[in-house]
Amino acid sequence: MVTCAECKSFFTIPENADDYEQGKGDCVREEKDQKGKYWLSKPVMGGMSADNCSCFTKKS
Repeated sequence: MVTCAECKSFFTIPENADDYEQGKGDCVREEKDQKGKYWLSKPVMGGMSADNCSCFTKKS
């Protein structure tokens, strides 16, 4: 089982942030469409299973 924390799109939330929680992070992905480039972000827990995530990319 792979987890969100192992993905290159996972960024840990810093301890001084208002929404800090142990193991919590943001899944941030770059998207492109006909108008340009933008980023999508959603809160996730690092221990969540990423087995069914179509955007999972292993950190190098």
